[in-house]
Amino acid sequence: MDLNVNKWLILHLCSNIILLFLSVGLFAMHHARFEPSGFGFLYFVTILCFAGFVVIIITDLVTSATRQIHGQIVHKQGRTIHVSRNDGNLKKYRVFVPEVLHKLEQGQFVNISLTRLAHVPSSIAIVDPPGENESFLQAR
Repeated sequence: MDLNVNKWLILHLCSNIILLFLSVGLFAMHHARFEPSGFGFLYFVTILCFAGFVVIIITDLVTSATRQIHGQIVHKQGRTIHVSRNDGNLKKYRVFVPEVLHKLEQGQFVNISLTRLAHVPSSIAIVDPPGENESFLQAR
C-alpha cells in the first residue's frame, strides 16, 4: 500500500525553502541594521538548520533508498499507528492516506518501508504472522 511519500516530501521541501529564504532575509536585515549580536547568531543557526532539512529532503527525493521495519501494530490512534518492532522498540508512524489507514488494525503484522534519511513511511504491507506458515506446513 503506497503512501504517496513524494507528495509529502515535495510539500515539506517547498515549506523549508520558503522558511530558509525568510531566515536569510531576517539575518541580512538584522546584520545591516545592528552590529553582530546574539540574535544574528540565532538567525545563522536557524539558516543552517533549514538548509540541513532541505538537503535531507532533496536526498530522499533523488534516491530511492529505503529501510524496512518489521513489527506488529499495537495501537491505532487517529492518523498515528504504534508499531512494536521485532527488537522490542515501540515507534509511532503517521499515515496520511485514509484508504491505507482503514485497512490497518490492531494486532496485524506489517512491513513498513521508510525513507533513508527523513524516516517517512513510504509504503506499508500487511504480512502473515510469523509462525503461522510454519505450523501450516508442519500440519501437512
